[in-house]
Formats: sequence, C-alpha cells, structure tokens
Amino acid sequence: MRLQNIRFPEPDICREEELYFHRNGEWIDFNGYFNLFYIEKRKKYTNQETLTLHLEVGECQAVRLMHDETMIREIELSGQPEPLTLEFPYQEIDKGVFWFSVKPGISSKSDVPQLSGWYEGKCQEEKPVRIAAVVCTFKREPYVLRNLKSVLRFLERPENASMNLCYWLVDNGRTLSEHEEISRLTDQHPDTIRIIPNRNVGGAGGFTRGMIEAIEEKERLGLTHVQMMDDDAVMDPELFVRAYGFLGMRKDEWEDITLGGSLWREDFPYIQQAAGEWFKEFVVQNDFPLADLRDFHVCTDKYMCEAVHKNMPYSGWWCCCMSLNLVRPDNLPIPLFLHHDDIEFGIRNQKAGIVFLNGFGVWHKGFELTFTGVNTYYDVRNTLITTALLEKERSQAEILRWIWKRITVDIIEFRYGEMRLAYQAFYDFCRGPEWLYKTDAEKLNNWLREQVAMKPIENLEEELGAEEYRRIKQYADEYRDSYKVETVDEYFSPARKAANLIKKVTFNGWLLPADKKIIALSPVESPFQAFRKKKVVLFEPFSGKAVLAKREWKQLWLACGLYRDAWRLMKKHKTAAEKYQKEIQKFTSMDAWKQYLEIEKGSKK
Repeated sequence: MRLQNIRFPEPDICREEELYFHRNGEWIDFNGYFNLFYIEKRKKYTNQETLTLHLEVGECQAVRLMHDETMIREIELSGQPEPLTLEFPYQEIDKGVFWFSVKPGISSKSDVPQLSGWYEGKCQEEKPVRIAAVVCTFKREPYVLRNLKSVLRFLERPENASMNLCYWLVDNGRTLSEHEEISRLTDQHPDTIRIIPNRNVGGAGGFTRGMIEAIEEKERLGLTHVQMMDDDAVMDPELFVRAYGFLGMRKDEWEDITLGGSLWREDFPYIQQAAGEWFKEFVVQNDFPLADLRDFHVCTDKYMCEAVHKNMPYSGWWCCCMSLNLVRPDNLPIPLFLHHDDIEFGIRNQKAGIVFLNGFGVWHKGFELTFTGVNTYYDVRNTLITTALLEKERSQAEILRWIWKRITVDIIEFRYGEMRLAYQAFYDFCRGPEWLYKTDAEKLNNWLREQVAMKPIENLEEELGAEEYRRIKQYADEYRDSYKVETVDEYFSPARKAANLIKKVTFNGWLLPADKKIIALSPVESPFQAFRKKKVVLFEPFSGKAVLAKREWKQLWLACGLYRDAWRLMKKHKTAAEKYQKEIQKFTSMDAWKQYLEIEKGSKK
C-alpha cells in the first residue's frame, strides 16, 4: 500500500525548499518535514510489517538510506535513469524517522536530482477505506474553486483512482450552484463532487450537515470516514494519500482512531501553528507552538515523533478525519455556530485515540491577525459550554473571575463592543441549552455583526485630520511590511498579558491624566500599550481595517455595571451548567439536527 509520496515544493502549494529536502554538500537529503517517515506512530497504531522506498531516479551517483542521523546503507548507482526498490529495516527499529539522501550525477543539469517515488508498506490484511471530505463554506467561491481544481487534478492520476474519494461542499451561503465553473465541475464529476445546500448556521452546522450526509450514504457508498476541511485553507491533496495509507493498515484496537490535522501558517509556511491542542482552565493549550519545520531537529523532537502525548490532544476542524463509527446518529456535535464545536466533539470522542501524521494538514491565515470582534461572543459562550461539560470541577468563583477578566481586557483597549458581547455571551449561556437550540442562529449572528464593525483605514482621515492620519497610516504600513515570525512569537508570549502594578491599580491608566498622543495598536500588541491613552487607532495590518477608539467614562461605568450583573447571574449559571450536563444529548442527535437544519418537513422555522 502506498503510504506517502516523495514531495517537492510547488508554486501553488508551498515553495519552502527546506520543508522537503536539505542541501548537504554533494548530497540532497530528503529529510524535510514532508518527506520524513515517522516510525513510532506506525508501530503503535498500524499492522504495517515492511517499509519499501520506490524511486525513479535520473542521473544520480548514489543513494543513502538513513535512520535519524545514522546511515543504514549506501547504494552506488550507474548514473543512468533507473527504478530502485529499497528496503528499510522496519522490523528492527521502533522509534525515530527514516529518510533517504541522493547524490546527483556529475553531469546532471540540476543540483536537485530528477526523481519521483513513494514509501510502500505491507500488512497481512488491509482495511477498506473510503473518505467523504466535507468542506463547509459561506460565499468563498474563489477559495472553493482553487481547492476543487487541485483535488480533481490529484484524482486524475492513475495511482489515485482507487481512492474513490468523495469531496462534498456544504454550501451555507447557497451560492455555489450559481457559480458557472464550480457548477460545471460538479456536473462533470458527480461521483466525486456534491454540493449540499444548507442553512447558514456556521461551521458547526455546516460540518454536521456533511456528517449527516455521510451517515446516510455510509452503506450505499461504502464510506468509512468523514473528513472536515476549511474552505479558505491551502492544502496539498497528498494528505489524502497519507490518510488512506495509514487508515488502511490500522489495528483493530484503533479501528476508530481520529486523524488530526496540523495547522501551518500561510504567511510563514514553514511555521507549524499547531499539531494537537488541549483544553484546560478556559484556555486552549498548545505544547509545541510555532515550530519551525525547516529544522530537522525540530521535526524529530520528541513531541513530533511520539505516538502518545502527555496531554491528550484534539484536532481543529481545519483538517480532521473521523471514523463513521464515532460520527453516528446518536453522537453529533453541539449547535454552537462556530468556535469550540471541534474542541468539545474531539474531547468527547478522544477515547478512540488520535494521531497527527506529517503532511496531513493545511496552511491557514494566522488567527491573531484580526481583532476578535464577533468571535468574542462565541469564544465566551462556547467556552462556558465546554467548561460546563468537560471541567465540572471549575468553581463559581473561577468562572466569575474569568468573565470579569474578559470584560476588563476589552475595556482597557476601548473595545466597548466586544466588552458588551462578552457579557451577552455569559447572559445567553445562562439561558440554557434549550435556548441555544431554538434561537435563530443566523439572525443572532447578523445582530452580533452590527455590534462591532471596523472600516477601511482610509475612512479615518476625516476623524484624525490629514497630518495625524498620514502618521498613523505610515505606521500601519510599516508594521505590516515588517511583520515577521518574531512578531507572532510576541503575541503568544506570556509577557504580552503581563502588566506592572501601576497599570493594574489604575485600570491601565484610566484613573490617571490622559495622554493625548494618538497611537496605533494591532491585535498582536498588548492591550496594556493603551496605558493612559485618550485615543487609540485599532488596526488590522492585513485586512486594511481600523477604528478610532476613545476613552469614554460612560463605558467604564457600564463595565462596572456588567461586573455587578455578571455576579448576580452566577446563580443562573449554575442552573444552566447543570442543564447542559443533563440535557445536551437531546440536541446532538440526528433527529434534532435535521429539525435544526430544516432538512425534513415539519421542522422549525
């Protein structure tokens, strides 16, 4: 069985050479992240018995087989194009990585050898695998078309035909069928592509609609897995090769293991944002953040190689493949609209196991590049739901402090809309699961969007005046142009959230005379940089949007009122948390979801 192909940089996917190979004197080491073969995960979760490297080489002098940094053997070559079949000592080694190195021919026209190849594994009995990849989208036709074409090109290759991959587009915006090219491709490939119109009920509703489709088609199509995928992410369809290869050899005791997807940054493609996260104390935790995958030693770190992590992770739904024995009519996600649907569902089903394979993932824009805005509401409300279900030990005092903290972070940076949304989220949580299920999610989302709005930075010229606007605009442009990995590091650093005593006791300078000089702050910078400021321009460096925020005393008094109201709500919080724990299963069944999505006659309006 083909387990993974040898990959090279591609302009439309990833150009970072060191993610694929490294130049080492006369040798080209194929020990980049995407071309490593991780051993321990295969040993634990699969019945694989052998590992063979198949190569078609051009003008090459020699090939080396490697384990970690040790050479296994070196094979002299003729210097002529030839096929090679090379065996790794898979049975003898339990940990680390296998890879190979090639010495190009003396007369070769390129310093990078012309070759192609793949890793093959064998086991006594292969399991049937058929995946339904589900892409949830809302009016993002350019992204959808890009990935759709990429997948179809991939499936046209003879070696991929046997996959019988299903690629389904859940259309929350109900616009895909109106797109001429997407519609044409769908008609040309009816067995592969399917457009599924859906209510606009966020990612949770879109992915669940795809799950329902997969459940209902499971027997007829022979489906075994459903794979959630973001619509606006960049992907290499090679990920399907790795999914099919791994799942086809999985052990019986890991029959329903989840394939978790890694998240790489679109702006810095060599940076791995996450490969498994976990949830504790209201916060998403990451044990191996911002890993530079160009570095062989980073790629072979214990965290990257081990089959089981100390803290059991879940996978974000940017790319996540789950067994249809887990995704069942009686076990579907919570209708959260967006955010935390993947967290709760992943943790709910984590007993089946999870593994993260190199190359199984996507590139996505950094989440820190925009202010939380509307997502403040979903982050707070859904964190409370997740905590009620998964961390019942959290005390009322801990929860109240967390709510107060969310309000405080927003008020010190003059983000009054988000401040109100944080409280509204708490209030709505206290309404319980019945309210969550019955509320019009699309109408609610539209209302939330009206509460926080940023505009093109050019609109600030009239508010700021020509000279002040030029200064702020120049700063924003320079900030964008100088944005680097170190800037991202600063965002995730604990120092960003730290404040000295003066900032704390004066409410970040609210109780001190105002500094009238206007500064500009991005989402990455610490909110405490607004210390004593009277006005601040909050700008998003890559969206081009901004807003002029001002110190307003009435908003501070409102915040004090929200602190009081949140305290008063704590009794209702306890009742709501108990209802979520006792009643949530009523709203995660197939019947409940079909009514929610208005799939069947007689559903709610």
